[in-house]
Amino acid sequence: MHTDFADLLSAGTAVISDVFDSLGLEPPVLDNALRSIGTPVSFAGAAYTITGESVSFKGGDRAKLSAIDNMPAGVVALWSSMDAKGVCCFGDLLASAMRARGCVAAVVDGGVRDTSFLEGCGMSVVARYRTPAQGIGRWRVTDAQVPVRVRGALQEWLTVTPGDVIVGDGDGVVVIPQQLVHEVTAKVIEWSRAEGSARAEIMEGLPLLAALEKYGHL
Repeated sequence: MHTDFADLLSAGTAVISDVFDSLGLEPPVLDNALRSIGTPVSFAGAAYTITGESVSFKGGDRAKLSAIDNMPAGVVALWSSMDAKGVCCFGDLLASAMRARGCVAAVVDGGVRDTSFLEGCGMSVVARYRTPAQGIGRWRVTDAQVPVRVRGALQEWLTVTPGDVIVGDGDGVVVIPQQLVHEVTAKVIEWSRAEGSARAEIMEGLPLLAALEKYGHL
């Protein structure tokens, strides 16, 4: 497993998505409804998965706190709310705990709150929606570090496994299954070099059809 995602970050989600197409695979892009809290900041890391359910309950959500306490540094926390409506998965205090543990980003297929704090918390946060309503008593964590399902852009549902690589930027969020990380990264490096050369020649006046003929894609 790669631990340095600099090439993926530099290339961006658009190139990564194109690489999947070139391999004959549908790009595993998360739902376009997900939006950055604050200015989009590029991020990449291994998925640390958390899932839950909408249910009425009393008391605190100990499983949620345990999932965060056990979070290692360098991960992207992926929260699968399983289509919870109107409630948040976390807010300022839990985001602070994640950041203190070295989490680089949180991707929430669900809601968050305390967004003014999240904008400057030092950790990228991408979420489906914002809400002032807490999840306690309404939505709880059922498991962590298991395969989870989140909404996709090109597929209705995507399954993400712990250790899959998640890359996000201003264009969106894409998942690279861990068994494809080496192959995709090598292709991303190759495509990035070709794209840089094509861009330079196009800026110098190379016709687009000629560029297509030379580089094979635009």
